Amino acid sequence: MKSKILSLAVVTGLSLAACATPTPTAAPKPAAPAATTAPAAPAPAATTAPAAPAPTTAPAPVAAPSNAANVIIGGFDVGPGGFPERFDNFFAGAGHYRFEFYLSKLVRYCDVSLSKMCGDLAEKWEVAPDGKTVTFTLRDAKWHDGSKVTADDVIFTISRQLDKGASRYGGSFTAITGSKDYTEGTAKTLAGLSAPDAKTVKIALDKPNTPLLDTLSFIGIIQKKQFENVPPADLSKSDLWKNGIIGSGPFKLTKYVAGQYTEFEAFADYYGGKPKVDKIINRHFPEAGTALIALQKGEIDFTYVTVDELDKLKSNADLKVIEGPSLVGQSMYFNLRTKELDDKRVRQAIMHAVDRDTIIKTLWKGTALPSNCFFSPAGPYNSKDANPYKYDVAKAKALLKEANVDLAKLGEVEFLTYYGDQLSKDMLAVISEQLKEIGLKTKLRFVDVPTFNAEFYNKETKWTLAWVGAGNGPEPDNIYTSHHSSEEWPKGININVIKNAALDKLLDEGRVEGDPAKRQAIYQKVCQLSNDEALRGYMLESTRYGAASKKLGNFIYTPSPGGGRYMAYPEKWTKQ
Repeated sequence: MKSKILSLAVVTGLSLAACATPTPTAAPKPAAPAATTAPAAPAPAATTAPAAPAPTTAPAPVAAPSNAANVIIGGFDVGPGGFPERFDNFFAGAGHYRFEFYLSKLVRYCDVSLSKMCGDLAEKWEVAPDGKTVTFTLRDAKWHDGSKVTADDVIFTISRQLDKGASRYGGSFTAITGSKDYTEGTAKTLAGLSAPDAKTVKIALDKPNTPLLDTLSFIGIIQKKQFENVPPADLSKSDLWKNGIIGSGPFKLTKYVAGQYTEFEAFADYYGGKPKVDKIINRHFPEAGTALIALQKGEIDFTYVTVDELDKLKSNADLKVIEGPSLVGQSMYFNLRTKELDDKRVRQAIMHAVDRDTIIKTLWKGTALPSNCFFSPAGPYNSKDANPYKYDVAKAKALLKEANVDLAKLGEVEFLTYYGDQLSKDMLAVISEQLKEIGLKTKLRFVDVPTFNAEFYNKETKWTLAWVGAGNGPEPDNIYTSHHSSEEWPKGININVIKNAALDKLLDEGRVEGDPAKRQAIYQKVCQLSNDEALRGYMLESTRYGAASKKLGNFIYTPSPGGGRYMAYPEKWTKQ
């Protein structure tokens, strides 16, 4: 049977005949492009935080800042999962760009190929031969209030990751010695964290934890003195994140105007030297299209753009397009609480019912790759033997017959997503039409990120299918918290819920294995197993684009969901 995508051109508002396929320029590939970051879990209930020492929200709209010399203005959290106006670093799954401005980490990636880890607050680190102790030596760095960053601040920050309700990254720190006693409340401190002196942090582990450095590249170090009186369960919604937070990064968060913008001023005492620009301003836009208009008018210097918006930029000589692998695997999540979807033959049937190849060729103009498991299709952890699930409606119907499942009996099911750009709307409209061929009727719901999180991460789930982007980075272990059975939400972000003993065993092995070749083999097996079981509807990985003013210099944008943790040194940016 022919794909119905061409007949749907009128329905989706596309003129497919006019869609010339561009030839993307080569982008740097990560050394190990695997792993994931899913949309952040919803934050715990709000709390009353200590008095805010800095300017805060305005009740009425105010004029946007004018674009001036030596000030960079951007839509730094525009795009899928960008998390506009969410400031709690420990729950952010994407939109990390602004955290890089004002929160330092222990370590960070320092090249666009994501092949090199450098120290940030850590001047150096040493891993013991048995892999069970990591010792960090801190550099001389100051908080924005002028006090020194100490080992106690680092220990406090890492401990908070294991406090219930305080962070989405807790599952990545369970190898620290004493973590079980700490999380169960039988110990008040983590035995595996120690500070021999103010500039030394030791992390003792029960077993080797190869992805530890990658995990730490997510975590902005916070000042113990500022946050220690905020109860862990209330940390996520504390006003301190956006009102007067004291960081140690190159810029200080100095002003937040709700619904409008956040302002960051250069920090003269930053350990790396005062930034070359005086201010960075993050404009908050209700949608990506509005940000693109602002960029074209010269009101901002940077924003995210989609592939179908590139033609609008070709005639603008003042702008440059930055492209690279998105490091985002877009997938259809199956709610495995739905009885019919608990049978892998049903999930496999759904995969065969979607004509990915034609969707990529037409809607994505050839700028995406089919993704057959969680890992990047171009990376070392993807299995060459993974089932490509080619479009085959007859096979899909045969699988449903074999499983004795009639999807039409489900009625109209909810298909939820936070992807709101026109390209995604067109693609999901096509997919929904194709699913009708096997009796599955869907109701598409496009919502903003806060609404998505409230409905997606919820024990009373109403969605049956969800379209989600899960970021591929250089560390494959990031799959752990979304696929391991021990990470069932709300502990981790395994929400659909995936429970597979063989997969758990492989993920546990990969976490402790230090030999790169053996790790690669383990995660290729993870790919093969998750593909065979169709644990999710793994679909595609796209090229992602940013557009920037040519006035910007030393501006490095890695088009990935990790945002800030993959963006190199904003303090070096310049503006003519």
